Amino acid sequence: MNDLYLHTMFGLGGGLGAVLRHWIALRVTHDLPFSTLIVNVLGSLLLGVWIGYLGGPVEMGEEQKRLVFGFCGGFTTFSSFAYQSLQLHRERTIALAAGNILLSLALCWIALWLGLFLMR
Repeated sequence: MNDLYLHTMFGLGGGLGAVLRHWIALRVTHDLPFSTLIVNVLGSLLLGVWIGYLGGPVEMGEEQKRLVFGFCGGFTTFSSFAYQSLQLHRERTIALAAGNILLSLALCWIALWLGLFLMR
């Protein structure tokens, strides 16, 4: 499989995820950032379900990995999550950074369990 094809799959997934995120943001309007909460939680669940359903990262083909990770990366705001976690660590607020990371990981583990459950 050539690199251009794999990069295209990643870009296609990312583009579709970004469009869906924007569509949700247009429909979920509120004074609080509920659309961001929705896409991050839903994206975590989707990632876990897809990984579990497709047999895990070892069993997934390269094109599946690129499409799934591209979609979830474009759909969620985990780049902001990563940046904010780094800033919390740099400011020595380890408890806040750890809480942020643990909550996100817990959602992914729950979703992965759900994905594995769906495979039965």
